[in-house]
Amino acid sequence: MLPDEVTQERITHNDATFRAANEKLRATAESLGLDDWVPFFCECAEPACHELVPMSLADYAEVRSDGRHFLCLRGHEVAAHGTARVIESRARYEKVGVAGEIAERLNGGAPEA
Repeated sequence: MLPDEVTQERITHNDATFRAANEKLRATAESLGLDDWVPFFCECAEPACHELVPMSLADYAEVRSDGRHFLCLRGHEVAAHGTARVIESRARYEKVGVAGEIAERLNGGAPEA
């Protein structure tokens, strides 16, 4: 059972904050000509999480190709309290329900895959 809409919105906004930080990291890495193992933040719903997920810019662009997808370390999806499901072994997850709709609205400007 999904949490109430207010909780889904709070969780998704937390995730989107980390996603916005990662977009700045991506832009900086691109401007420096970096591509191998850029340290991105885990985009899980836990506000205290500051763990890094090293991946290429191409892999990160693949995650960002869908507004409902977030980069998340394995096991960190539990912080989403049912508003996310793991869709790939790389522990990328997709927002569902109202949380998915909010994530798509907050996505604006995602890079094309």
